[in-house]
Amino acid sequence: MSPLGRRGRIFLPLLALLLFAVPAFALEPDAIALVVNANVPESRTLAELYAHERHIPDGRIIAIDLDPGVPSNPAEEMPFDAYEPRVAGPIREFLTRNKLNDRIKCLVTFWGMPLRIGRRQLTAQEKGEAAQLPRDLADAQAAIAQGVAAIEKSATEVDPTYKPLQGDDVISLGKRLDAATPVIVKAMPGMKDPAARAARYSQIVSVLGRMLGVDRTTLLMTQPSIALFSPAPPTRQDVAAAQGRLADAERQIAARQTDTATAADRATARAIARDNLGLFGYAFVVTGQLKSLDVDQSESALDSELSLLWWQGYARARWVVNPLEWRVREAWRKRPGQPPVTLMVTRLDGPSIPVVRDLILTSIKVENEGLRGQIAIDARGKTGNDPYAQYDQHLQKLAAFLRAKTKLQVTFENTEALIPEHSLKYIAVYCGWYSLRNYVPPGSFSPGAVGYHVASSELVSLRAWREHGWVRGLLSDGVVGTLGPVAEPYLQSFPLPDEFVPLLLTGRLTLAEVYWRTVPWSSWMQTCIGDPLYNPYRRDPQLAVGDLPGDLRAALGEDASNVPATQPVSSGR
Repeated sequence: MSPLGRRGRIFLPLLALLLFAVPAFALEPDAIALVVNANVPESRTLAELYAHERHIPDGRIIAIDLDPGVPSNPAEEMPFDAYEPRVAGPIREFLTRNKLNDRIKCLVTFWGMPLRIGRRQLTAQEKGEAAQLPRDLADAQAAIAQGVAAIEKSATEVDPTYKPLQGDDVISLGKRLDAATPVIVKAMPGMKDPAARAARYSQIVSVLGRMLGVDRTTLLMTQPSIALFSPAPPTRQDVAAAQGRLADAERQIAARQTDTATAADRATARAIARDNLGLFGYAFVVTGQLKSLDVDQSESALDSELSLLWWQGYARARWVVNPLEWRVREAWRKRPGQPPVTLMVTRLDGPSIPVVRDLILTSIKVENEGLRGQIAIDARGKTGNDPYAQYDQHLQKLAAFLRAKTKLQVTFENTEALIPEHSLKYIAVYCGWYSLRNYVPPGSFSPGAVGYHVASSELVSLRAWREHGWVRGLLSDGVVGTLGPVAEPYLQSFPLPDEFVPLLLTGRLTLAEVYWRTVPWSSWMQTCIGDPLYNPYRRDPQLAVGDLPGDLRAALGEDASNVPATQPVSSGR
């Protein structure tokens, strides 16, 4: 899967509208904006407290007009169709109007903002459109296959050794066209019959015109190897006009493929593509529209969706590979262009208002004093190569790594049983699994503790009176930084513990940076709760950067070859 995952725009020229510089890390108060529910007074009160304590600049609170829910229990889910007009749109408008769109790297949602966006429901018209588009795509694909076959036949005529590529999907057909066309062009100089050369040239122009559109074909005809055989090569004026029409068509299509696009908008976009971008461009637009109408697993965590605030027109079913995840970020560094701007998002929320207030104030106090206590790791002793065993082995590796590279006390439970209830004291960092929505406190947590439990739907609710999920339990017991999914998340959507915990222990990153460099997917179920600026080991790092595994140092922007390994002096106790 590419770094953009299933949300990457298939119609690549439109993606250029989203390309900005990759946001630098080193999160500071000036890079944060706060999102509150305008109809929940406590939401703004908590945001004002946080802004004051963390010195967030004035004018950074964005008030969103949403259902307030009931007293002491704001609504935790919002309708899919309300997200763009009532949340994403107003936030973008606020940031743009206040000239903050290039400055803000992180959003913080507060008590009163929903946890979850519900699943999309298609209208009757959209259902009809979703049923018709596959037929339209099949017709376009058949026409493309016919044109590609004609070019391949011509290629084998001029070079009997040429073997056409295989594949009947649109992407494969594009590769086949790209492979066959140069074979004909390469053979043309050796054709002694001028009429034969002219016929081959006309065939290429005709087929490419249908496949790619007249304007893109005009640009291709300027290549010296092809222009040599043109009776009238494109002039500079021809090229400039073609480039202008292409750019205008792409702008018009992008404007009609937003999250609020109607069936009429999408029909217009298809017509523009068909008239200006050829069969391939039309097929890509149709494919993108089919994805945009896919409702399977289209529910998501509000905060995870907000990370893609500046993305437009992407499909909302399932997930996007997180462009801020350290491996993906490294991959982007090695290729031309930049990924779309992606925001970090964390949440200041909890089972009650006092819990949220304590979370804010404790985070600041502990950050100034240093987090003390042991590391508790609850694995299951699994072996083998199945996904569950592989994830369990990350917990096992974490325990071994911390014992080898730090002086911290590490409690490691490595059987199917959980750490016995209330058996430990002074837990600073916790990670374990798998007790589904059944919080079993492993012990008492140190003030400022960070921890998460890997299990499904642990953040379905923070306040439902029968809720026993781990996120609510951990927050109620004093943990100030945690994460969890608002619905079924799949195991591979969780941060790996042997990445999350070591990065936190270096004291080089804030909570938001640790989370967003290790969470694999955006537009999905995971949510991070905690002060985004919280760095519990800033004053007293427990792990030297040089002791991180070489590849993981890239998450800190470090070159693995020039960072010495040094043992931390502090015991962390």
